[in-house]
Amino acid sequence: MGHTVTLVERGAHPRFAIGESSTPLAAICLERLAARYDLPDLHSLAAYGRWMEHMPDLRRGLKRGFTFYGHRANASYENDDANASRLLVAASPNDSVADAHWFREDVDHFLVQRAVAEGVDYLDRTDLTELLPTPSGYHLLGSRGDKSVSLDVDLVVDASGASGFLARHLGIPSHFDKIRLRTGLVYGHFEGVVPFQDVATSSGALFPPGPYPDERAAVHHLLPDGWMYQLPFDHGVVSAGFVIEHNDTWPELRRLPPDTAFARLLARYPTLGEQFASARPTRPLAVIGRLQRRLAAATGSRWALLPHAFTFLSPLFSTGIAWSLLGVERLAWLLEPLAENPTTTDLNAQLTRYGALLADEACHLEQLIEGAYAVRGNFDLFAAYSYLYFVAASYAEASQRLLPPPSESGSWCLQGFLGTSDPVIRGAIARTRAQLHATPSSGRTPAFAELFLNEIRDLLRPRNVAGLADPARHRMYPVDLDALVEGAALLGLTSAEIQDKFPHLRGGT
Repeated sequence: MGHTVTLVERGAHPRFAIGESSTPLAAICLERLAARYDLPDLHSLAAYGRWMEHMPDLRRGLKRGFTFYGHRANASYENDDANASRLLVAASPNDSVADAHWFREDVDHFLVQRAVAEGVDYLDRTDLTELLPTPSGYHLLGSRGDKSVSLDVDLVVDASGASGFLARHLGIPSHFDKIRLRTGLVYGHFEGVVPFQDVATSSGALFPPGPYPDERAAVHHLLPDGWMYQLPFDHGVVSAGFVIEHNDTWPELRRLPPDTAFARLLARYPTLGEQFASARPTRPLAVIGRLQRRLAAATGSRWALLPHAFTFLSPLFSTGIAWSLLGVERLAWLLEPLAENPTTTDLNAQLTRYGALLADEACHLEQLIEGAYAVRGNFDLFAAYSYLYFVAASYAEASQRLLPPPSESGSWCLQGFLGTSDPVIRGAIARTRAQLHATPSSGRTPAFAELFLNEIRDLLRPRNVAGLADPARHRMYPVDLDALVEGAALLGLTSAEIQDKFPHLRGGT
């Protein structure tokens, strides 16, 4: 758009990073960016099959959906024909159009190289130490090796995540106290991890056939302490981490070396322990003492934060990549009308719009995810509650694939993420959380869980285009095109119209 862009990096690439699991909403965002700005590599990253065809050297993992298992402490994993402790929700009908786990060391490095090829000035190993306001923006000072760095800019976008560059230099207040959830993370990459189903089957757990192989997914193990994620990559490495709530367990774990803490948690869950019995870390394990953060504002005069520099809550439901890409797309969209000599007033008005969207979405995500944590220990309730997320995601995906952009904004990127601006989704979350708050643990019986599922199904009916929350499915949910056709009216389409649009699903033309 005619801007001179400088990308400033304190470290260097390639390097290790987590935040690896993509989703259909991330794929849609990548495809829009690819089409609007003629960046075909982004289109290839948006689907596993295209990735394998056009950039097979970039390591990745096949992600067909979301897999959940419920565990009890000090007991082997158990499951029956009705999937009492297992939930699979497909995000794609086949491998070709599936999502991927991003092996960030490769993907981030690739994206930096592509940015440089597109004309971005890239300064790595650069330490910025001062940020001084000027009449037209900011003056940044720092060093790169033994050389000084001086930049005069009209806009600063902070993508530093937890490092909080602008928060430190501008004194942006923290609103961490508005977040109730408190969790830490013990994590690493491993080789030699045995598929969970192999070890669980040997101890008697049943695995009725599902819509995709269980481990070809973002795998979630729900635990009394918190939960564990497992993201398998095609080259044999598994990204795994325990997300542990700040309860009686966490202070003791925090005092231990990361590898000892990880082993201590595995010992509490025998089937997981057996799965990792021969696993070897590919690098030293690490700990993040507190995942949660939130700032008072996401934008100000000539500055903006990307979503994860503004706030972070939890990796549950894999919202990170999609929300981050949405922030990038929004900033590009809002800057387009200002490409030639933007005034401070015009620029700040667009940044205010962007910041208001992020603030609303942060509150929405907090309510959604905190509710999921509240029922994590009861698998029946968690499975029912998870449909709030999956209905919101599937309805947003279907809308953005099959319908024109909203006329009032001109772009899907300005709609609230995961149903933030949808009164049906917001109302369903509010009603469900209120019901949980009104019911003590002693009242959360199997009968209550059945009623809870029924109410969620009724609340979500106006948005349920994926056939979710159906007890007859026994918690096995493939991509169901019949349900999409039957729900055509929920999208304002006829059955014939929606079938004509099938090629648009998952990136087709």
